Amino acid sequence: MAQTGIVINKESWSLLREEPLYCPRFIDRAGTDELALVVRVELIDFFLDAHPPLTIDLSTWQSAHGTWVVIVTYRLHPTFGPETGGMFFLNPRHVVDSDILGKFLRQEALAVVFLNEDCAEHYTMRLVFDPRAMARWEQQIGEMKTALGKSELREEHDEEFEQAVRELQGG
Repeated sequence: MAQTGIVINKESWSLLREEPLYCPRFIDRAGTDELALVVRVELIDFFLDAHPPLTIDLSTWQSAHGTWVVIVTYRLHPTFGPETGGMFFLNPRHVVDSDILGKFLRQEALAVVFLNEDCAEHYTMRLVFDPRAMARWEQQIGEMKTALGKSELREEHDEEFEQAVRELQGG
């Protein structure tokens, strides 16, 4: 297991205990390029010998009203039991999500932290990105940023983004 340099503070640990199983989330530290993907699983052992234990993809989508959504899709590949996957969303107009997206695109590999159900044990690995996927992600994000122009980043709740996510999900 390689050192990743990822530091998770006590507050973040307590929040991670509340996250649903098999639903990865980015964590980062403000003022650094430190970024990791953290996922709680029932049994870490099912991911130790999986190569890779997780795959990730990124794409962009624009709603009918012009609101951009960054879609992070993931697939977990345990050595025992069925694969599982899903998606979560980043708001490129939100300060925190925009910062995470920038850090993500500067990585050649991503630290992935698997936590057991009660967060008492963890396994950390590095997920190396395919250069072709990185080039595609950078192109999509670049096109999105061009379309967004110099819009102000937001810190508060973004109802337009929430509506765009509902539209994307068919609701």
